[in-house]
Amino acid sequence: MPEVTTYYFLIGIGVGAFLLVIGVAIGFILGRSRGAADAIGDKQQFLEFLQEFSKATSELSGDVSKYQHQLSDLSQRAETDRPIQSQEIQALLARIMNVNEQLQTRLDATEERLEKQTTQLSGYLTEARTDGLTGLMNRRAFDKTTDSLFAQWQNQSVPFSLGLIDIDYFKKINDTYGHQAGDEILRRLSSMLQGHCDDRFSIARYGGEEFAILTQLPIEQLSASLEELRQFVADARIEFEDQHIPISISCGTAAIQATDRIGNVVRRSDEALYASKLGGRNRVHEHDGTVCRLITEVPETPPEEESSHQSSAARRDQQAAESRVQERLRRIVEEESQRLQKK
Repeated sequence: MPEVTTYYFLIGIGVGAFLLVIGVAIGFILGRSRGAADAIGDKQQFLEFLQEFSKATSELSGDVSKYQHQLSDLSQRAETDRPIQSQEIQALLARIMNVNEQLQTRLDATEERLEKQTTQLSGYLTEARTDGLTGLMNRRAFDKTTDSLFAQWQNQSVPFSLGLIDIDYFKKINDTYGHQAGDEILRRLSSMLQGHCDDRFSIARYGGEEFAILTQLPIEQLSASLEELRQFVADARIEFEDQHIPISISCGTAAIQATDRIGNVVRRSDEALYASKLGGRNRVHEHDGTVCRLITEVPETPPEEESSHQSSAARRDQQAAESRVQERLRRIVEEESQRLQKK
């Protein structure tokens, strides 16, 4: 019987290895795919893939159960001293090994297909979080980043600052040079932002011609960085279809404070931004929680020179801007109040 015992041992190893391969493969594939699948709202394609894989492994598992039954029968025959031919054991072991090879082939094909689908799902996730024109975070991704930083502020007292950036006279740029030129301005400014800011800053297209920056650096560093960026943009030459398009930006910054909600930080940053707009544009203001403080050094203009240069059209522009500020602040308060009620 030593020869039979050896065959039993080999068969046991074969069956155990086969079951182990099935378990590890299923766990590995499901583990890799779970994160990507959960990130996508429409999981139909992914579920169909899992159903196919489950069917294939079920068929092979059925083969294993059949061979386990045959092995049990051989064991019973051995216990009753019924004759067992070595050819029977060899044939059974060969069939088990053959099934194991089939499983390996199917697993290789499944992993290749899963790799392609994971790449596709990752692409969908990236598109859902990225602004198509600029490649920056979109508003949805920015809000999630803000929520994350606010949670760290609440749980670990890690402060953060917010900066808002607006392209000056962007509507005039579109009207004068065309919307394609406006899109090129947005792309170029996005590249300047990415080149100017390192990984300590999270940058997003906030909406239209407005951008936003989040950082856990002190507000003084954020304001200084935006002032450097403002100077760089003002000195830059942007060419589009053989035309030089001058641009400038206005910025506002604010930092989280003791009793703040997210809406308070956004409101103060927006107030600082519009202080820059009302102050003449192409400048940076920082909101200290009470007032907006000018960061940009602006040369003083003598009163008589200022009055001679201020036309009626300029005064009308300023009055219109003030009206837009009031309306914008009203909308911000409403939007953030609704957002906070949902949280």
